[in-house]
Amino acid sequence: MTIVDYSEIKLAWPPAGIPRQAASGADARRGRPGAGIPVASAPRPPARRPRPPRTVVLLTMLHIALLLTYSFAFTTWTGYDEAQHVDMVYGLQHGAGWPAPGERIIAAGIAATSDDFDRGRYAQMFQSGGRGDGAPPFAEIDPTPRDQRLSFDALGGPAPVTDGRLSNQMVQHPPLIYAIGAALLSVLPGSSGWAYDQQVWALRLLNIIVVAPLPLLTWEASRRFGLSAPLARAAAAIPLAVPGLTRVGATFNNDGLLMLSVGGLTALLAGVLTGDMRRRTAVGVGLLLGLAFLTKSLALPLVVVVAAAYLVGWARLRRAHRPGHGPSRSSRGLSRPGPQPVSSRPDGPGAVGDHLRRPAHRPRWSGQHSRHSRHSPRRGGWALPVRALRAPPVYPALLSIGIACAAGGWWWVRNYVLYDAIQPNGWATEPPRREPVLLPKSFYTWYEYFWRTIISRFWGGLGMFEPPQLSPAVIVIATTAVLGCVLAAVARSRSTDGASRGHRFTRPWAFASARPLVLLMPILLAYLLVGQRSYSDYLKYTQGIAIQGRYLYMGVVGLAVVATAGLGRLLRGHERAAGPAVLAGALVMQAAALWAVCAYYWLPRGESVPPLHVAEIVTAVGRWAPFPVGVTIAVFALCLVTACVTVAEMAREARRCPAGEPGAPGPLPATPELSALPGARLAGTSVTLLSTVRRPGPGRRPWTGRRSPARRWPRPSGRGGDRDPGVVAEHQPVRPRPGRRRDDLDVPPDQ
Repeated sequence: MTIVDYSEIKLAWPPAGIPRQAASGADARRGRPGAGIPVASAPRPPARRPRPPRTVVLLTMLHIALLLTYSFAFTTWTGYDEAQHVDMVYGLQHGAGWPAPGERIIAAGIAATSDDFDRGRYAQMFQSGGRGDGAPPFAEIDPTPRDQRLSFDALGGPAPVTDGRLSNQMVQHPPLIYAIGAALLSVLPGSSGWAYDQQVWALRLLNIIVVAPLPLLTWEASRRFGLSAPLARAAAAIPLAVPGLTRVGATFNNDGLLMLSVGGLTALLAGVLTGDMRRRTAVGVGLLLGLAFLTKSLALPLVVVVAAAYLVGWARLRRAHRPGHGPSRSSRGLSRPGPQPVSSRPDGPGAVGDHLRRPAHRPRWSGQHSRHSRHSPRRGGWALPVRALRAPPVYPALLSIGIACAAGGWWWVRNYVLYDAIQPNGWATEPPRREPVLLPKSFYTWYEYFWRTIISRFWGGLGMFEPPQLSPAVIVIATTAVLGCVLAAVARSRSTDGASRGHRFTRPWAFASARPLVLLMPILLAYLLVGQRSYSDYLKYTQGIAIQGRYLYMGVVGLAVVATAGLGRLLRGHERAAGPAVLAGALVMQAAALWAVCAYYWLPRGESVPPLHVAEIVTAVGRWAPFPVGVTIAVFALCLVTACVTVAEMAREARRCPAGEPGAPGPLPATPELSALPGARLAGTSVTLLSTVRRPGPGRRPWTGRRSPARRWPRPSGRGGDRDPGVVAEHQPVRPRPGRRRDDLDVPPDQ
């Protein structure tokens, strides 16, 4: 027998400073040899927040490049109600304040040029699909020369028009984005003298900045939800696969701020669903929800989403900490048991020694740490009060909702006090309707038109309203793919793993599906609200009114996370192919959308194949653009180069992942320091690192130091026998032992 000196074993640990286990008073009195050894669960500095991967950064850059491209491909005033949105900014600039419904008439300086698209010489082609009837496209029209375009002040100023038209209905929305736009134009030196299209493009650039973080927010939400690294990268590409979203983000409106606020809210709620009940998270949820309240009334039902997220996260955490009821593999999303891959990045998440750090999503509570709590960790970590498990998380939910009401809910209370309605009619009258009449009058007739229209305008709302539009085949394929992935994520298996878990059943199917359903709630609520309003108008006018796919964009982050989770289930071990597949689909969708836009707006009559007339298209777009044609060429070239670089990087990341471990990096050079790490596998001159400590998945109960009935260890006899933890047979090496326990050394749990 050989007596093992633990002070020598610590030399084989990673070079990073690893704290040692503090010996408790009882251990010191008993002289237990387990006190003072280096352990994986000892207190250590908190892990840094993972930085976005290079692929996600490139996807964000590609998203911005596409937004800039669409801001030139869609000429001034071709956004949804863009003239009305810009008019609200122009009124605030000139001290008009925020008028009551029916009192804001569009300014003469705005109407001087926007009327051409609404009721003037371009209206037939732009709003009525008149190209098929012989109306000339933009390619055949000579716009006002760039050096002759005047400012809003020179075109008529802020005085309202006097032709008896309807008022500006945008007064029904909160003024936040319009106040930001007015402040931006006021800060820019000399902006009041700029040409009208340059002022509009400055506001478009503001909206582009607002919606630019959507891929980053989708990646963050996927990471907090527990998706693997390849799936999180794939989720970041989904916002690029919706050309209608790109078109809305490239023009000025209040939808962009709604998408940003709800996207950030979804990212935080993804962490709440995995047990993040911290006070600072509740404050962030409240601030983002309040920001959403100041954009549109569509954000008001999100209070239900916040409450549902806290309830589901608490229920999942409560069940995970029930003795003997750890979450089954089917309830842990896509997290895999066993060794976790270690990244080759020296400073990124999963770096050398990072397998000993605190998991990124360990549930934290704002309560006081308790030494004697039943669910307290064995050594200095976080403590989970028993009372917090017994009662629902009322405090964090009420805190977030209260902050949201104080930050943005006051606006809707003001509306109710002043106008006796939460959202008053911005026109203060019933406007004439231009939508088609749907006969025979029945629910089936309405719903068939509603479903077909909202799906078409969700993917490719490229005109006012159609054409141009995406091909029906493209829309059907994209819709089928997304719905299939969503069903794969929601429809969890009821199979049991009682042989490995020690109990009979997993959680019920409905509860297992609650987490993805909560992330889908924003888009589902928007769908129901749009449908309810459209059907009520249909009963009144027998027309399909207010069917806008852009109203669903506020839930695109949650939809992307759930769809990617389902895609990971369908791929079953080939998650590394998810990123290239989603990016390829996104590029196909964008190419189809640009094809339709260029063929309708920027090709002369008789031509329909844009790739054969690239030079003519760029020249025509440059004539209408607010800047010289060289800027247009530079923006288009930047988009093309960024797309190529992103595709190359995504393919490189997919090739780096070994087939057996999706998301794991390739081998590292076999240096002495790396070779000495636990879990190092030597192969010639290279070494592959796999952590020997299994990280608890989201909601997994940490090891508390209590001996379980299935893993009894005899107490040391003190005689130096084979079962003594301080004595190891000569033929038996000291090696790390995988398992749920947080110790890397093969010592009994009561030591």
